[in-house]
Amino acid sequence: RKAIFCSGASRSFSDEKACQGHKRLLLVYHSRTGLARQMADALETGARSVAEEMGIPPGMFSIVCKRASEATAADVLQAEGYLFCAPENLASISGEMKEFFDRSYYSCFESLGTPGDTRYTEVPLTLGRPFGLAIAAGSDGTGAARQIERICGGWRLQTVADTLIVRNGLTQTKENILAEKTLSEEAEARCKELGGLLAATLLL
Repeated sequence: RKAIFCSGASRSFSDEKACQGHKRLLLVYHSRTGLARQMADALETGARSVAEEMGIPPGMFSIVCKRASEATAADVLQAEGYLFCAPENLASISGEMKEFFDRSYYSCFESLGTPGDTRYTEVPLTLGRPFGLAIAAGSDGTGAARQIERICGGWRLQTVADTLIVRNGLTQTKENILAEKTLSEEAEARCKELGGLLAATLLL
């Protein structure tokens, strides 16, 4: 049995026996100009490194990394912890990341009782699970952060740290906005720290 780690690739479990008794971390990302993809790679690296430092046996921890366009509600429900990483576009979540949440959100609730009954309620199946959020931005990032934080609040997820916003610091011209980006060493270290914190929280 072995853990599944990835960098910018979609992975799935083919051996169900390897899924028993382990902790699964789902990393969902979208990137338009490369910065969020590099951040996702750093998040994954940080999580993997902490798991190795903690001496977690390979069969007891796995990371499933998926682009937002490929991630599903089933992926969400099968994980015990989450890392979300996306760019801010026009002061809001990037469309691909928003579509992932739109597709997945309501499928992660369980109905209790009969609709119309005073005791009817809907409970998130993700209640209490830890998550970390990283936003790639130009000069702000808070709009996208607030949107995803509200969604995670609806799922009743528990944040492990303040949202990490990585601003590229470029003048917001058309050319700069559309250009490929490179993650700085300082920002890479912060992403690794967040990924490691999520892994440690999940595995303690």
